[in-house]
Amino acid sequence: MKIKQCLPVKTDLIRPHDSIVEIVEKYVKDQLENGDIIVCSEKAVAFSQGRVVPEDEVSVGFLARTLSRFVTNSPYGTGMRDPRTMQVAINMAGPLRIILAALAGGLGKLLGRSGDFYRVAGTEVSMIDGVVEHRFKELRRYIIPPPDNPDRAAFYISEALNGVPVVIMDVNDLGGSMVVGKSHHNLPIAEIEDFMRHDNPLGQGTQKTPIGILR
Repeated sequence: MKIKQCLPVKTDLIRPHDSIVEIVEKYVKDQLENGDIIVCSEKAVAFSQGRVVPEDEVSVGFLARTLSRFVTNSPYGTGMRDPRTMQVAINMAGPLRIILAALAGGLGKLLGRSGDFYRVAGTEVSMIDGVVEHRFKELRRYIIPPPDNPDRAAFYISEALNGVPVVIMDVNDLGGSMVVGKSHHNLPIAEIEDFMRHDNPLGQGTQKTPIGILR
């Protein structure tokens, strides 16, 4: 397969516990052609599953406050430098693993290496979306952990589209592109990730295009 383009699909604003299956079916079904692959933002899937943590409900502990001070500033957002996001990571992975990840990250910096914190903390921690500014007054501000069982979510979406292949992706501002869930085992994952890494038209903000059609 040679992917030539990703067509962004505009949707309604997705709120916690909306059905991602119904949303994709509503906005995508009439646009499909033979050979298409659907790509969904992992953030949209997590949001629809209710996998959100309101920022004002995070009880930040001493460990999160302490570790967050050592996180390097990034032009793409505060990330783990925000104690609330760090606390969500601790709640997910456990304090011991996050302490070990912080130690690994610190050692890695001394050696001129990056990414060791997340290599130890785990993929799910690396996929946490920290608090970001949005322009939707009707929404609260959330920290968003990764979706639950993304393979199953992709399968259900595919089933509603009569078997059209579906991938759920984490594409971030740092140039990362990763398929985190898929409906079929024979998809060209490396090609999909490479294409989306260089040409990602999806947007979870005011663009309201969390779904795309790979063609």
